[in-house]
Order: sequence, then structure tokens, then C-alpha cells
Amino acid sequence: MSIADVNITKSNSEIVADEHRGRLRDKLDIHHHLEKREGLRVGDLAVHCELYQADDAEAPILIFLPGIGTYSELYADLLGRFAENGFHTVSLDYPGHGYSAGSRGQYSVENVVQSVSDLIDSLQERFSGPVYVYGYSIGSLLAVAAAEKDGRIQGVLCGTLLIPEIAPDTMHHVAWQWTWGMAQIFPSMNFPLKSMVDYEQLLAGHPAAKEFNHDHLMVFDYPLSTLSSLYSWRSEVKDQAFEFHAAILHGRDDEVLPFSYSKRLTEELTHPFELIEVPGGHMLPWYDPELLIDTVSQWIRSLPDPEQSNT
Repeated sequence: MSIADVNITKSNSEIVADEHRGRLRDKLDIHHHLEKREGLRVGDLAVHCELYQADDAEAPILIFLPGIGTYSELYADLLGRFAENGFHTVSLDYPGHGYSAGSRGQYSVENVVQSVSDLIDSLQERFSGPVYVYGYSIGSLLAVAAAEKDGRIQGVLCGTLLIPEIAPDTMHHVAWQWTWGMAQIFPSMNFPLKSMVDYEQLLAGHPAAKEFNHDHLMVFDYPLSTLSSLYSWRSEVKDQAFEFHAAILHGRDDEVLPFSYSKRLTEELTHPFELIEVPGGHMLPWYDPELLIDTVSQWIRSLPDPEQSNT
């Protein structure tokens, strides 16, 4: 499937957007990876996914769930390298994100959980390997929610993890409560993400830092209903243990969440989570993809063989 390449007469704004996309891809150095991706559409919400196949047809499946505001293409270097490292790797653009259909920024946790199950349905028509999910940043909350509902997921690795019932501090708790309350009155009102997240600052020194903040496919304004769905979500792992394996990967210099928060989660959650500390900060997918890929791959390969566990 072609990805966002349509033979129509383009407006000036579309031409400018295409030129920016070219610069962004140049600075991310992802052209050689994009040549290998396959676009998929899954589910009733027409969610866009990007698949990078491994050489081994029986390789394990790794589903990647992006961080807030972002979408699959921005992680092409990471996804392509995972495939080279032996995983059928597929990333999902949330509804209203990237190349997916829907109103910009509009989704619920339930939407994404269903989309992940729809994606697994599609992938298992082609591949036989076990299924793992790696959620990055807010994608970790969604990855855990998906694993709670879909028993086909063998393991979840979280690039930091938020559990809304266990707020990092009072400020987060108050902000999440305010978001929920306002969403009951003004669900469609947009909240400016840039007031909380400045990608140019978080990616300081990266060649593509400035392009992130001007990418028209990024979501910078979120409906309060979306944020409320995320930050009022009740994760079952708080009070229940499941069969899937789980770990939290946390950079010791993380600028978004302190390492102490992940340590607290591993102590308070009923479901067991292994805590893996690595060098670096929150933006590891772009600053040190090699370290990230090695760590995730080693963790997955250290897990018991699902086929042997079922015998």
C-alpha cells in the first residue's frame, strides 16, 4: 500500500508540507528504512500501521506503540533496526494520528486496545511467532491496557510507565483531576500539548529537533476527552496479576519521569514488573536506538519459550 502518496494536484500548503517532510526524513536519516516498510489498514477505525518484516518467517512479532503526539514514521530507524535484529516489527498510528483516519488527536484507551487486537488478528494470518508489545512513553499505558485484554500478548516492555491511580506527585494528580473534570463539560476543547512538551528542547542537539515542532502530522492540540481517557484510565495490573511478562525500561537521566517513580510502581503494582535501568533520558528512540534495541531484544529473548510454557 502506498503511504500518503496520492496523484492529485497539490495546493501550496501541501507542497510546503511535502518539502518539510523531505527535510524531516533527511535529518532522521530514514529513507533507506522507509523503502522497506509496508502500510496496513486495520479495524473499523481505519488505523494505519507500518510493518517491517524480519528475514525469518517464523520470527516473533513486536508491536510498537508510539509516544504522545507522534506517529510511526518518526520511529522508522528504530523499527527498521528491530526487523534487522530478528522481529517482525509493526507500529500503530493511533486514531487521529499520523496517517490514520479520524479527527486529529481524538481517541480513547478502548479504541487503541481494540486496534491492537485487530492488528494481531491481521498479523496472525501471516506470521506464527509469539506477540510482544513495546510501548514508549504514553504508549506504555496503552500497551499494558492491551495486554490486560488480549491474552495473545506474551510480554510487554514499557519505556517508562504511567499508572494514573499512582500519580508521580501531587501536581500530576491535580492536573489529571482537572483534565477529567473539564472533559466532562468541554470534551472537544483542545489542550495545547506544547505547553507541556517541547520536542525541540527534549531533542536538543538532534538534527531533526526543529523539524519535530513544525511537523504537520504531529498532534500538538489534544481534545480534553482524549487526555481524560488516558489520565483517568484504571489499570488492572494495580490489583491483579496476569500471565504476560512485563518490564519497565527507564533512563537514569529521564527528563519526564524520575526513576524513583518506576521503582515505586514495581513495589506497589500487584502484577510483577521487572525494572531495567539504562543510561540516557526520555528520548532514547532517537538518541540511542542501538542501546534501546539491544535492551528490548535481550529482555524478550530471555523470556520462557511460549510454546514450551504451553506444553
